[in-house]
Amino acid sequence: MSRPVPLAVTSLRKLIRDAEARADESLIAKLDLMKQILRVRQNEDVPAPHVAQDGIIRLARAIQANVDSQNDLFRTHDALTKARREVYADFPHDDTPSTTGEVAAA
Repeated sequence: MSRPVPLAVTSLRKLIRDAEARADESLIAKLDLMKQILRVRQNEDVPAPHVAQDGIIRLARAIQANVDSQNDLFRTHDALTKARREVYADFPHDDTPSTTGEVAAA
């Protein structure tokens, strides 16, 4: 007989998915900003092609930091999934591949 999954596990699942979605939105916002800066810079009225280069460099660093942060967040998700499997081995978790490399059934 399977044990009921505590509310904390369900809450953690919702929170990690929310954090992942917010990280995606943050990255999208930065990429949109980068795109717009580059479009403005291509305007013929801009006096030099290197205008805002320092801003582009800083934004690129922020984008890289965002990607690194997402990577850590995904690893956190995987670690929580592994811990959940150890405690609640009989509770399905369809949205994350198993740590053995298998992809869970949808």
